Amino acid sequence: LAQVRGIHECPPHHGAVAPEPCSHTAGSKMADEDFSVVRSIIEDKLHQEFYNVPTKDLPPRMQPRQLPNLQDAFKIDWDDWKNWEWMQPGWKGVKMHSQCVINSDGSAEIRSVWK
Repeated sequence: LAQVRGIHECPPHHGAVAPEPCSHTAGSKMADEDFSVVRSIIEDKLHQEFYNVPTKDLPPRMQPRQLPNLQDAFKIDWDDWKNWEWMQPGWKGVKMHSQCVINSDGSAEIRSVWK
């Protein structure tokens, strides 16, 4: 039974002298096996109960939801920056000034300061 369930020898825990069967890996393996068995049983029951049932007759939780149209989701206003207050001509607030500096070793860095 221990071999079927996946119990194996682990180093001693908590000062135990002799190796003892390690249950932490066996428990998780058993849980995975039990879950897969339960899942297959439930899938079979759902298939038997709801196969060829019209969508309108399904329970509310199983009915298709009205999701947003993906074509509308991709309409992005790429020019929204033109309306930002700090991008308008005549803005009197602080502005970020950025500089790209080429270092003597050929690398580059961006420096910025608020003025």
